[in-house]
Amino acid sequence: MLGLGKKNLDNEDVKNPPSDDSYPIISTLYSKNNKITVNTLSLTILDLINKNQIKCEIDLNESYNVGKKLTQDDMEVMKKITLRIANKGELKTSETIAINLLKTINKNKKFNLKNMAKQSNNTANANKFEKDFVEYVKALKNENGYDDGNYRNLLENGKLTKEGKEAKKSWNNFKDYLKSEELTGKYPPESAEENSSQIIYGSCFDIEKDALKLRENNTNLTDFIDKDGYKLLNIIFNNALSNVSKKSKGTGIFYGVNDKYTIPGGG
Repeated sequence: MLGLGKKNLDNEDVKNPPSDDSYPIISTLYSKNNKITVNTLSLTILDLINKNQIKCEIDLNESYNVGKKLTQDDMEVMKKITLRIANKGELKTSETIAINLLKTINKNKKFNLKNMAKQSNNTANANKFEKDFVEYVKALKNENGYDDGNYRNLLENGKLTKEGKEAKKSWNNFKDYLKSEELTGKYPPESAEENSSQIIYGSCFDIEKDALKLRENNTNLTDFIDKDGYKLLNIIFNNALSNVSKKSKGTGIFYGVNDKYTIPGGG
């Protein structure tokens, strides 16, 4: 499917992901700066929710969207979203670290997002978060063969190669499918599993809510997305990094914190 042009979009192959690269790697490769951000951690959490390694309980019926600034209404919504770590079966090293990171910042296996947000304001928690996040990034790179600025034949010295640019075209076609009412209607996901997977792919490109509008909200994962859970995770994790007392150097971590989302309250 590499290098398909727009004119070839209208066929059933368009619903197939162009490669089997992991969600975090896709997000990193086709971001503006090819940097690893907390979004990769959030994508890992989404995948763990989808695999029932993390249970999600939501006491909110209506869809929800976070605004341009975090409000008390947002905090109350976060209080109604509870995550519980299940720890079932074998996990990748990066997944184990992601789960341990959640345990550390929340000091419990069960917690709501409001509590996690408040804990991310605590400097000691933030410092531990950063330390664990560094280990998560190392594991992620090792599992995927990703070296800073270099990945397979797609990325070299921080720039997409010819093959990388062709692959990006294919992913852009897939992205267009995810948010196209016409194409999704003609070639819908054939199972709840494929439905959820497509929405996680949408999260890789920050179009998860657009993808969900055209698909079924029929799992814990899709309901979490419906309540803007992916965006809330990114806000919380970015907030933790913003509260680190001394940022580490040479880790490959991108401290691209969006400071418009200020989380009220101490840890």
